[in-house]
Amino acid sequence: MNYTFSAPVTDAQRQRDTLLGALVGLARSTVNEPKTEDTDRILAAGLRLAADPEAAESALLRMTDIVEAEKHRVAPNCAACAMPCGNTSNYDLARLWGAPAEICALKVRLLSAVCVLAGQKTTAQIQKEICDDLFVLAEDWDTELLLPIVTRAEGLCVQ
Repeated sequence: MNYTFSAPVTDAQRQRDTLLGALVGLARSTVNEPKTEDTDRILAAGLRLAADPEAAESALLRMTDIVEAEKHRVAPNCAACAMPCGNTSNYDLARLWGAPAEICALKVRLLSAVCVLAGQKTTAQIQKEICDDLFVLAEDWDTELLLPIVTRAEGLCVQ
């Protein structure tokens, strides 16, 4: 199953990008804080919904709220931090859509792979891969750094 993502043109697509950005923020919050018993399930559900081209804007908005609530459960002190470091910030997908074509293409491939992984049977390896790959989406890496990550994620999709 291959998912196609592109720059948003409709309100639902813009909400999809907001959801994806929140999912990145949730994944990044787990780097320094422990996941809750719900984190992996919420990440997977959010990715599956974001990958659905027919997802209603209202459903995407509800899931974004769930993801934000979970992020605040994982990293409760970040919401009211007086000096935010940005480690748990949501990712603005406008950065992805505005990236050089080669970087954008690799990140879209990575995003598609993560959505496929979210639909697979959950294992610790898949859960870690999803978090790691969502983390990478927000990084300003070049093709040399991105390509092995994308290749590994796509390889897991066919296992």
